[in-house]
Amino acid sequence: MPGCSTPSTRLPERLLYPKDRMEEIYAWHIRLPELSQLASFLILGYLFGYVLNTPSHYRLGFIAFGLASLLTTLYLVKFLPRLDAEERISVEGFKFRVDREFKLILLVEALITLAWSLAPEIVLLNYIVNVLGLTLFEAMLVEAFISLGAILATYISKMLDRHHRFKAMAIGYSLVSLWALIMSQGAPFPLVLAAHFCKAWRGTRLPIYRSWILSKIPREKASSLLSALSSYRKLIALASPAIAGSLAELNPTLPYYASLALFIAATLALLAHAYREHT
Repeated sequence: MPGCSTPSTRLPERLLYPKDRMEEIYAWHIRLPELSQLASFLILGYLFGYVLNTPSHYRLGFIAFGLASLLTTLYLVKFLPRLDAEERISVEGFKFRVDREFKLILLVEALITLAWSLAPEIVLLNYIVNVLGLTLFEAMLVEAFISLGAILATYISKMLDRHHRFKAMAIGYSLVSLWALIMSQGAPFPLVLAAHFCKAWRGTRLPIYRSWILSKIPREKASSLLSALSSYRKLIALASPAIAGSLAELNPTLPYYASLALFIAATLALLAHAYREHT
């Protein structure tokens, strides 16, 4: 981590991102993909659940999606403007203070990364298709419920009092914990839909959480530190697919128990920090 040296002076406010602006940016960062998924997942679920539902159809689908991704990548490489040398950021002499709040960010990142990684979409797909005996359409219907909840959550997050941001994030993780609890009990399909609607309310905390991270980072060094955080998450998640698969092999709902424990830990950490801020 670039958690290096520790200048004692506080960073000038002009170097930090305005919270309101960044929360709005991240809200739209969530909404636009979710709106796209809300429609496309239902269409793809119907096609691959009822119309093109043989293994050969699935293989052709994967080939089509792969080619589309390749074409998109080539388009971006060719047409996105390149940065000039003068626009690139130099990190020479960069010092960054890792204070108590940033340590909390690292702890919460570790807990939620493990929690999400231990219950990936393949665990849900296995549960819906192999345990409940349903089709890919029902799996995509669950994803549509997640998108719907996430879109609603971004609007509700705008109405939250800034002084209660840590409590708001804790409530978001509490709802995600409820999702993990319901799924760990081997829920029937209507409850699976309700559980994933609860899961989507993590969107209430994401704009606040991202704004919180950026408020700790100098603007001109944001790309370096956010890249470091991304690498940190990927390092933590490296072994999680094997762990999730082993747990699911023992019991299809066991990964959700593990996620539940980790989300509860993240909730308690945020509530403890909120308590310290107001005492």
